[in-house]
Amino acid sequence: MNQEKKPFLYRIDPLTKIFMLLCISILAVHMKHALPQLILFGFVWTTVVIGTGQMVSRPLVQLLAGIGIPYFGLSLLSVREGEVWWQWGALQLTSGGLEYGAVMTLRIFIFCLTSVALSVTTDYRELVGALVLKLKVPYRFAYGLALALTFLPLLREEGRLALAARRLRGQRISRGPAALLHARDYLAAVFTGSVRRIQYIAGAMDGKGFGASAYRTFYRPFVLPSYALPLMLTSAGVTLALCLLV
Repeated sequence: MNQEKKPFLYRIDPLTKIFMLLCISILAVHMKHALPQLILFGFVWTTVVIGTGQMVSRPLVQLLAGIGIPYFGLSLLSVREGEVWWQWGALQLTSGGLEYGAVMTLRIFIFCLTSVALSVTTDYRELVGALVLKLKVPYRFAYGLALALTFLPLLREEGRLALAARRLRGQRISRGPAALLHARDYLAAVFTGSVRRIQYIAGAMDGKGFGASAYRTFYRPFVLPSYALPLMLTSAGVTLALCLLV
């Protein structure tokens, strides 16, 4: 795809995206009430959908629900602040628990969405070049961060292959206890495939002498675009203003 035709998150350089992710994370941690956190979540969700040119995938929604709903329920029943709405033995449902659970769950959603957006829309080679050449980060750490960002797409690809293999074998969607067994086998297949890929990557890096030298050259020099600094300053200004107002 032509660079000019890609959605805007693909066209933003890695350093600017990392700085914007940091600003969003600061806002998510700073906000202590559910309504501002919900507005921030809606903004992040809309930005990810428009910036990537695609809807948030169903597996990601299922992952968010699998993490957020249990945490929300645990927070809802464990926090004992505010007005008591319901009580049964040691369990209490309070207004403070609802507020706290909503804030923390939305915060988890925001962190997950921004991390996935960064990993999907960023070329790890550009990220490594930006970190090493501009921020003077040791290239071992930069490559480690880049591999961590590619871990989510790797899991998604392994999940797609495992699901396709099961469908080719005629496995149908199960219900009840059988669904739990199939989910266990599916997760085991994804984990095994991911470990096998990581072993291939580690072997290739070792064969190329990764880490043998203290310095590393790059085929493509990273050049910070002209829009990067104004966009970073704008993001920092908006973050500071919202932290003072909210």
